[in-house]
Amino acid sequence: MNSMLVRGLWLLLLVIGVGQSGWAQTAGIMPEEGAWYGIIARSSGRSLDIANSSAEAGAAAVQWEFNQARSQQWRFVPVMAGSQYYRIESRNSTMCLTLERPDENAPIVQRPWTGSFYQQWALVPTGPVGTLQLINRGNDKCAALAGADRFNATPVVGQAPQNRATQQWRLFKLRLNIDVTAPGFGPVRPLPALNTPANELQPVPTPDGKRLYLARTKYAGNTEGNTESGDIWVSTSADNGETWGPASRVEGLNTAQNNGVMSVLEDGKALLLRGTYNRDSFRDEGVSRVVPGAKGRNALPEPLPIRNYYSVSPSNTFFMTPDEKVLLLSIERSDTQGSNDLYVSYSLSDGTWSEPQTLGSVINSPGFDFAPWMSPDGKTLYFSSYGHAGFGGADIFASTRLDTLSWNSWSVPRNLGGSINGVGFDAYLSVSGDGKHAFFASAPKPDAPADLFRTITGVTQEPPAPDTTAKPVAARIMLTGKVLNTKTSQAVPAEVKAVRLGSDIIFNATGRTDAGTGFYQFSLPPGQYRLTATSTGFLTASDTITVAGSMRRDLLLVPAAVGSKLELPTLIFSQGKYDLLPASYEELNRLARTLVDNPAVSIQLEGHTDNVGNPQLNVQLSLERVQEVRRYLVSRGVAANRIATVGYGGAKPRASNAREETRRLNRRVEFTITKD
Repeated sequence: MNSMLVRGLWLLLLVIGVGQSGWAQTAGIMPEEGAWYGIIARSSGRSLDIANSSAEAGAAAVQWEFNQARSQQWRFVPVMAGSQYYRIESRNSTMCLTLERPDENAPIVQRPWTGSFYQQWALVPTGPVGTLQLINRGNDKCAALAGADRFNATPVVGQAPQNRATQQWRLFKLRLNIDVTAPGFGPVRPLPALNTPANELQPVPTPDGKRLYLARTKYAGNTEGNTESGDIWVSTSADNGETWGPASRVEGLNTAQNNGVMSVLEDGKALLLRGTYNRDSFRDEGVSRVVPGAKGRNALPEPLPIRNYYSVSPSNTFFMTPDEKVLLLSIERSDTQGSNDLYVSYSLSDGTWSEPQTLGSVINSPGFDFAPWMSPDGKTLYFSSYGHAGFGGADIFASTRLDTLSWNSWSVPRNLGGSINGVGFDAYLSVSGDGKHAFFASAPKPDAPADLFRTITGVTQEPPAPDTTAKPVAARIMLTGKVLNTKTSQAVPAEVKAVRLGSDIIFNATGRTDAGTGFYQFSLPPGQYRLTATSTGFLTASDTITVAGSMRRDLLLVPAAVGSKLELPTLIFSQGKYDLLPASYEELNRLARTLVDNPAVSIQLEGHTDNVGNPQLNVQLSLERVQEVRRYLVSRGVAANRIATVGYGGAKPRASNAREETRRLNRRVEFTITKD
């Protein structure tokens, strides 16, 4: 208990904040209401996920490489106003993280919210700045990785806090950042002479605009045929890049492994290539420089001697500035945020290159960041990422270099928007030598073959339409239902509102029910909404729903008159005890929402039993049960002074006690409105 008191005081005393890059930048963090976050393990850089992206109750929490899957997106909902405890809700299933058992290394799973203490978590700062532990309210255990590894599918379990890196997490805020005031791009056009049913990637133009290098994978004409390994191809243009002829395979540079041109150097006379070439072998490691067509020993690409170079990832990409003084690298090292990050290395006077240094947490995300490319003026970095918020799979981003004397000060990466990025794969943007044209690879689905496209740069973007954002709104889904009197089940004429939660798009809808049937309907984009129904003479009712497919949701209104009485039929207690069973919480949550929505209302909770057993004990049991209901409602944000309790035992039966079929109707909890 003392440890929890200390943690509570920590949370009260901290100055809270979130850095613009999405990473927590201060000693603590209070998650933004409605925002979605990746929860990133400090020890591995992997994301808290649900096994197999399951939407089923009981599915296990695991770590997985971060790629913005909906099962990796979480939001933090306070269990009551001002509480330090949150339910941590999955965007994919709308269920919340639940510690399955109180013992050490018990699994953490997703389950529907019931209000259990084992579903409530405190965010307690610990370790390096910006990291925290997720402490469970039920037993003070923390969420931890079962092993100190980077493997996908490592379970997430509950452990006694010991300040280990495997018990520490960082929050990465997911928010689509599009700057409509920045120069954009013109119409996107495919390069039909280059695109095949295979995979075309990594377009790299020469400064004079006459040649375009590219990589092809899964192509029968490659050295290894139709495999994942890539070969280097080149196309030529006779009209300054307006049109391109069929590509031919570059001889002498392709091997049985993955090959590609990273940059064009020396005004087109030299190439930067991925990998290390030996006379009789090739290693897909590091980067090399070659002058095409050179003879003798100069014909073999020369590897760049980069100090302390290593990458645990086999998928590395590079870019070198035209002056050959700066090398940008997409590699995975011990200090990466998650998967591949972007690094910088400098040419040194002794002919070697400096040890790679990270471009920092503004640029790098917990996902896979790759394909760096600097604009010809050296001010804008283009790169691709699975980690920064986008439209689907990999998207292309841009960031401005803020300090010309260093390479670790950048503006927040902005998504290039829907004219470039889509729901599939978009990556490898490169810019022509004159800065007027851009090339990139795009696929309509994340796992579909990519084609090459061309567009013009520096286009003034249209201002956004009112009440829209850059994130595309998906097809509408029909929500229907009825508003009914909860006491009589009769239709109620009411106003119904649907207000979208979260910060991805703004969307609100208002309608009125049919006077005769109580029917309402909305056509809504998929997402989470708060529904409210109001009608004169009734208490306001609300509910939170996730619209993923056509659905029906009825709203029940409680008559607002003083003296109005209503039974809570689904409240279930342990036999002979006052402990609430899980099936009770849906009804109690609905009552709590009604009371929160109607702050002037006060109620009296009335407990009743049958006539079996000692009458005095029955009175005591009925009182303890409604007091337990009161405690739960208070934990959900209802002021304690608005709820009175009384236990009647078996003194007020509403049915005969002669038979069990009717006797069970007397075991009930009711509430009466005492003030409106």
